[in-house]
Order: sequence, then structure tokens, then C-alpha cells
Amino acid sequence: MFLQHLCCKNTKQRHTNMAASEISETSLEKNYDKVDESSSDSEISEEPVEPKLKYERISNDLTHILGKDAASCMAVHPKFLALGTHWGVIHVLDHLGNNIINKERPAHTTTVNQISIDSFGEHLGSCSDDGRVVIGGLYTTENNQVHMFDRPVKAVSLDPHFSKPGSGKHYVTGDDKLVLHEKAFLSRHKTTYLHQGEGPVRNIQWSPNGQFIAWANDLGVKVYDMTLKRKITFIPREDKTNLRPELYRCNLCWKNETCLLIGWVDNIKVCMVKERKDANSPEQPSRYVEITEMFTTDFFICGLAPFRENLAVLSYVTHDQQLGVQGQSERPQLRIILPHMDYYEEICNDALSIRGFSEYRCNDYHLECIPVDELYFIVSPKDVVVAKARDADDHIQWLMEHEFFQEAMVCAMKNDGKDLKRHNVQDISRAYLTYLLDGESFDEAARLCVKILGRNKQRWEEEVYKFARIHQLKAIAPYLPRGDLRLDPAIYEMVLNEFLHSDYEGFRQLVKEWPSDIYHIPTVINVVIDRLCAEPDNSTLLNALGELYTREASYDKALAIYLRLKHEGVFELIHKHSLFHSITDKIEMLVDFDRERAVKLLLENVDKIPIDLVVKQLETRPDLQHAYLDRLFIKDPHRGQQYHGLQVRLYARYEPTKLLSFLRSSSYYPLQRALEECQQKKLIPETVFLLGIIKTNQNRLLAEISVR
Repeated sequence: MFLQHLCCKNTKQRHTNMAASEISETSLEKNYDKVDESSSDSEISEEPVEPKLKYERISNDLTHILGKDAASCMAVHPKFLALGTHWGVIHVLDHLGNNIINKERPAHTTTVNQISIDSFGEHLGSCSDDGRVVIGGLYTTENNQVHMFDRPVKAVSLDPHFSKPGSGKHYVTGDDKLVLHEKAFLSRHKTTYLHQGEGPVRNIQWSPNGQFIAWANDLGVKVYDMTLKRKITFIPREDKTNLRPELYRCNLCWKNETCLLIGWVDNIKVCMVKERKDANSPEQPSRYVEITEMFTTDFFICGLAPFRENLAVLSYVTHDQQLGVQGQSERPQLRIILPHMDYYEEICNDALSIRGFSEYRCNDYHLECIPVDELYFIVSPKDVVVAKARDADDHIQWLMEHEFFQEAMVCAMKNDGKDLKRHNVQDISRAYLTYLLDGESFDEAARLCVKILGRNKQRWEEEVYKFARIHQLKAIAPYLPRGDLRLDPAIYEMVLNEFLHSDYEGFRQLVKEWPSDIYHIPTVINVVIDRLCAEPDNSTLLNALGELYTREASYDKALAIYLRLKHEGVFELIHKHSLFHSITDKIEMLVDFDRERAVKLLLENVDKIPIDLVVKQLETRPDLQHAYLDRLFIKDPHRGQQYHGLQVRLYARYEPTKLLSFLRSSSYYPLQRALEECQQKKLIPETVFLLGIIKTNQNRLLAEISVR
């Protein structure tokens, strides 16, 4: 593995407990050298934490350079890199590691200790153990300078505005003195001793605006104010381990114009230059430095830089956990931490497999940064790795690798995916669907199709066939498009066939819900009929077949099935499609199914279904005859009068309580036959009523005869 990502949750402790988990680098850079290293169970993080950075080994010409020489220091600029080696050569490279033509500089005869670049990227300054300080222009030789000292020079720093006309061409060197160099009147070289007498100056950093110079010697860090022309602070070294300063250098970095970061051995300080509101004496400078955060770490500090609101810290650790005891070197770690006073929160930690890391010591590593581009360069004698802030594509890649597909989809949809170069919503959705199907989350996968496939017919059909291959068409059936977007009819027929072989009720429901024009109805009807050959009395299949016949406009066939099943939709079917001619031979079945609704239907359509036909059809079912004729009499006492004699018998048999009322209301039944029926049934009130009518009739007849 090129890097090992050490994940941890933020905790407000002085140190953060870490757990390690491996991250594959093959997706980031194919050229990485890999180191196989297994992690114990105790190293595996319970919850994955997304790394903040991605890593890439710089190769090309740099690989050839470091194959023959070794890096000793580096300075970085948004335009290029300047690499110093132990052979005293300065290589000017682009960010990919390619040599910039004619920019290689054999400036020194031995190790280059420090390189400085002005903010415009036009001049370089370098120093070496050979005592030479070289100032050179990349595009002009006008301000080129070489100064010889009689002792090693450990530090040099150019004024950020060195290339600006009229700037004075300031730069600072550090041996056992801190010396300010500038171009004076008539281009004379002027030197000013800013500090001396405290041993060698090992690091110098000029603030971005050129106002402050910070430097470190073996006793501590001092800051010089160029506008006040004086030192404004001294921050003593705090090293309880008493390690040799030349082996554990002080790391300085300006976060901005007024914030200085100091990392030394195992101690980090965040310092702010502030204006003094009320000076107690004229000797006090108007500015001072306040330490806003300070804490001790459990690792050696090789370099530090700002990372947004946090700090990026390159750390060096050994197998021996006790600081100050030299053990076998482990991989250097780039940590992102949130500083506080007396403690820090560790956000993430990446252990890097730098070439030859096991042989290196703390001072062999350097960390340089280009904050505006969020680029961090980890430099070692035989390797240079660049860490970059992860972009939206990296974030999505991490989410997908850890199966957080929903979050990946949301991220991809932001700004309509304009920030993405390697990913798109379509590819993410495909991966998500595959993940759900592999995990047998079929219903969730089907619901997802609606969100991600939209009106893309081709993708819909591709995904349906995926469901078909794993016999899960039932899961996606409810979500298939059935509106303006239509798939190939074979898709819907395939789904119906799946239900027909496994879920009759589901099949019937789909036939009822789906529009009839999205599949070939005769094809489906034939399959259902074949199925009914094996199960001729299956009511669910018959229901579905009836619905299919209705959709096909084969109403007679549908009606026959519905009547057979006594389906409640039979009456609606008859009314909607005027199927009265189709029920002339099915009246008994219709009335027997739902007497009330059938009789009402027949009476409302007497012109289409004559009374005589109904009575004849119901001859074998006198109970149904009675129901029909009774309702007919109630509706119109005079219609169907030819059947009033029959009705007397039917009333006597089925509803004798209504017979007397019928006898009183009708005059179309034969009295003698009615009397015989009532006498036979022993219906006394009805018999008395009929005898009274007969006697009345007899008296009327006798009266007529006597008159004659």
C-alpha cells in the first residue's frame, strides 16, 4: 500500500486515539510502489472516516534525478518546484516532475540547505554548507548575486516582493548571524545584522506581505518587524527531551500575513502578531506576538502547514513510543489536526509508504505547501509525494467504495454535476442498482429505478432484463412506466408471464391496472387459456381472462365468464356496452346471481328484453319468476296482466302475505282458479275475499237477469 489511512473520531482530548485501516491506492496513481503491510484487528476502524487528502507520487524527470542524487530541500510555487540536492544542484521542475528546460542550476558544491522563491516566481535564493548564497533570476540575470561566507549557511529567505521594482531586493541569510541584505543607493550591496550571538540560524521564513521575518536558532524563535525595524518577540524553545537541534529542526510556516505556525520536536504553537493597544514604555514595540494555541504531540514534527481552518502536520514516529528514544522508523504520517490550547483534535491521519522510509530520520523529511491550490509536498531523500485536497469526484469515489450510494447520488446531483469530471449520475446509479441487486434488496432497487431512469427507455429495458435474469420481475412490475413513456410490449408480456407462473392474484391485478395497449392482448389471452386447461375452475384466472376479453372488446366472452363467476361487474359490463342481446339466453343465470340488480335491469329495459322472454326463461325457476313479476306488478299493475293468473299461484307459494293485496289490486286473474289455489293453500282471508267477489258477481248477474 502507498498510504495507510488512520481514521479517528474528533475527541476533545490532548491526544486522539487512532485506529488504522488500509486504503487502496491503485485508483489514485498506477505508478505507486506498494508495500504490503497487514493490519491487526485492533487497527481496523469501526466507522470509516473519509480522508481529507489524496496522494500522488511525482515521477517523470524527478525519478531520474533522485535515482542518482538525493533531495535535501525544496521550495514550491504555483508555477513550479525548486528541488535542492545533496550534490548541490537546484532542479526547477513543473508540478508533474518534468525538468523545465535550461533551469537546472549547479549552484553549490555540497548539500543545499534551503531554497526561497519570491511571490512572483521570478527569483530563487539558495544556501549551502559550502558557504555560498546564490540569488538568481529565472528569466533575467540583472539581480543575480553570489555571496561567499567562511562558514556553512543554513538558511536563506527572499523578500516576497523581491522582483518588484523599487523593493530594495531584500533577502535574509542565516549562519551564526541573521543578516539582512538589500540593494542600497547606486545599487550598492548593504548588509544589516539583525541578530547574532545565539548560535546558528537554522530556518528563516518571511511573511507573505513582507512585513515580518521569523527565524529559529537553537534557543527559540524570534520575529523581526520590517516596518518597526526591530524584534517584536522571542518564543523560547520548549523541548523536554533535550534532542540535538541540528537533528530535529524547527519548522516555521506563515499561515497568513500575521499568523505564524511553529513546530519543533513534539511541540506546536500557533502565534498571532497583534497591535499593542497601550504600551507601558517607549521601548516596547507597538506590535507583539500572542500564542493562541499550544500543545504537545506524541510524535516528532517534520513539517507543518495550514489546511483550511486546521493544520497539516508531517509527523515522524518510531517503533519505540517514548519520545527521544531512537528506534526503527515507521512510515511518516500526514495528519490533519484542529489545534487548541493544551490539546488538539486529530481529524485524519495518513501513513505514507515513502521509498526507503525505514532508513530515514526526522530531518530527512520536509513539508512544503501551496495553500491557494491546497497542494502539500512531502519531500524525502528519494521520493516526493504531493497531497491534494480531495475534490467532488474523490468524495463520490470514497462514498461508492464504502457503499454510501445515496449520499453519492445526492452529491453528484449538486450543481447538476458540473463539478464532476470522472463521475456522473448515470454511472453512480448503475453501480447503486448493481449493489442493491447483489445484496438482494430487490424492492429498494426497483424503487430506485423510478428516480434514476426517468424517461430513458433504453435504460429501463436494460434494467428490467437484469431483474429478469435473477427472476425478480415481480419486484419491478409496480414501477414500470405506463404513461407517456412505453417500453417494448415484450417487456410487459414478460412480466405478466412471470406473475402467471407464480402469482395468479398478482397477474389479475396487473391485468386490471395496466393499460391494455402496452402489451399484445391476444398473446396473453392464449397463455391464460393454456393455463386454464390445467386448472379450468380457477376463479382468479377466469377473472383475469374476463378482464382481458373486456379489454379486447370480446364482451360476449367476458360476459359469459363473469356470469359463470357471478362477478359483480357483470351489470356494469351489460350497461356500458349494451349487451342485452347477449343475455337473452342467460336470464336465469343473471337473476340467480343478483336477484335485485338483475330484476331492476330487466324492468328498465323491457323494450330490449320482452316480458314474455323473461317469464319463459324463468319457467324452471318459479321463485325467480315470482321475483320478476312481483316487481313488474309494483312498477305497473297493468303490464304483464296476462301473467296475473300465474302470479296468484306464485304469491300463494312464495309470499302469501302479499296475495290479498294483489287480489284486491288486480282484476286480470281467473276467479275460480284463484279460489281453488287459495282453498288448496288454506288461505282463509284470501278465500273469503274471493268468495265475496264471486257472490257479488252472482248477485249482479241475477239482478241483470230479473231486469230483463
